[in-house]
Amino acid sequence: MRHKRRYLYLAAIAVLGIGAYFLFGNVETFSKENKVLGPEGVVEEFTSAMKKGEFDKAVEFCNADSMNVYMEAYKQMWNKLSKKDGETFAETAKILAGTQLDFTGMQELDGVCTVDYTLELNGVQKNHQATLRMEEGEWKLMEITDRN
Repeated sequence: MRHKRRYLYLAAIAVLGIGAYFLFGNVETFSKENKVLGPEGVVEEFTSAMKKGEFDKAVEFCNADSMNVYMEAYKQMWNKLSKKDGETFAETAKILAGTQLDFTGMQELDGVCTVDYTLELNGVQKNHQATLRMEEGEWKLMEITDRN
């Protein structure tokens, strides 16, 4: 009886240890790689990538068909400005990095979500609305419109 209780305790400790490892041992990797972003998270990550000129990363958050024209226009402008005066562009890119993003509203209906947000830089605000759609379990940007 005494040996059974001992094995039972050892088995319980082993199960708890394995469970703790899976729950807490690899939290950072799990949360970064497997976390599905909500609509606001997608807008935030997309905006962050665009501010840095990381277009390949930004495209990951977009519906390729509907956002293609928007992305190409932005890339062309970015490349044109960066080639025109590299030093001035570098300063401008630093300033853009300081752009603040504030969410002002969100509505979801039938797998389509609209997110209202404001971008602010040095006291100048621009209001935007992003339209997202659920595709294969992830929110994807369909359109961004200017609301000013």
